[in-house]
Amino acid sequence: MDFIKPSLGVLTNPFQIRSNPKHFGLDLALPGNVSVKAAAAGTVTRSYVSDSYGEVIFIQHSINGQPYETVYAHMRKGSRKCKPGDYVKQGQVIGYMGSTGDAKGQHLHFELHRGRWNGAKTNAVNPLDYIGAIQEVPKEKKKMIILPSEAESWRVYPLDQAAVKGNEIGYLNPKKYAGLQYNIVGNPQKDVYTIVTSDFGKVNIYGALSTGVRIVNV
Repeated sequence: MDFIKPSLGVLTNPFQIRSNPKHFGLDLALPGNVSVKAAAAGTVTRSYVSDSYGEVIFIQHSINGQPYETVYAHMRKGSRKCKPGDYVKQGQVIGYMGSTGDAKGQHLHFELHRGRWNGAKTNAVNPLDYIGAIQEVPKEKKKMIILPSEAESWRVYPLDQAAVKGNEIGYLNPKKYAGLQYNIVGNPQKDVYTIVTSDFGKVNIYGALSTGVRIVNV
């Protein structure tokens, strides 16, 4: 097959949906030590640390004479295994999933461009139209809560008080980051989830499905 899935993970943010039309790739999320692999054989064009992409690798490919370029972003700090000019085989491990750069929570941001990558991303295509068979995520994994990208604020509550208006200790801003996602580490009562945030530590949030949240198995 021409391209393969670059890592295990749940699809948490697809390509150019109506609520996020400037998302020119897809996000795959999975906790733990998750390897990132070259989706096709090719030559590394960039391997560096970006303010937005974080630890990122670009690979140029030629498939039946057609040039492509793939992007693997937000990898774990120090995990990149190749440098510009290196030739990589399809399926070769090039790094590990992380949360560097402009990322909230561990995931891989993967882009596929039919042609060379450019700043306007005019050559970006939906990777799901090119990726082959998707390996299933191992069963009995944890759950993740995804806060919708349309929400400008989301109340955060302490662990020792009810998750009701008036008890909040701060706010998250999903809209600022085109959505936020957290591993669920507790579920003390119906529609109340315990998460760990960088700003507030371990806290509770209210997440009934009617609010627009999504709960996914990872």
